[in-house]
Amino acid sequence: TEETRPGYYPFLSGTGKYEMDFPINATIDPHGYALKDKEEEGLFIGVDAGKMKSSIRLNFSSLHEKGREDTTLGMINQQFNDELLFDEFTSGDSTLYLSYFEEDETYFGYAGFLQNESDDGGISILYESECIVSKEECTEIIAKGKDVMKQQIESIHFTEQSKESE
Repeated sequence: TEETRPGYYPFLSGTGKYEMDFPINATIDPHGYALKDKEEEGLFIGVDAGKMKSSIRLNFSSLHEKGREDTTLGMINQQFNDELLFDEFTSGDSTLYLSYFEEDETYFGYAGFLQNESDDGGISILYESECIVSKEECTEIIAKGKDVMKQQIESIHFTEQSKESE
């Protein structure tokens, strides 16, 4: 398999409805994956990036209907003490709602939702990271980490198979 970009390989969902770049330094624990009738999928990815430990949680459901994104974003918000402010990005046949969060000087991440605009179906996304070195070193690591995380999330997209299966 060829890299999709340096340090990443293609990952096709078990549902066949989405794909993304998968980090070379990431793993999926056997207990971190669940698939139900190609209609629902849960995925927990651990990423070891040296001075930063991260996890990516993706939950795909074909039951997410267009026009009900506020309900899903409300459920994501319930996981956090503060209300997240989501930026909206539309690209092709999907819309990404994404919010950056920072709990303290070492713990940060992105929460979001990717809605398929041509069919029902969406993906809840939580990408969390913790800087595991001194707080002084974390400032630079977090700045770089934010870019890496956002690029990872933006690599997730729905497949043509998703559109053809409905």
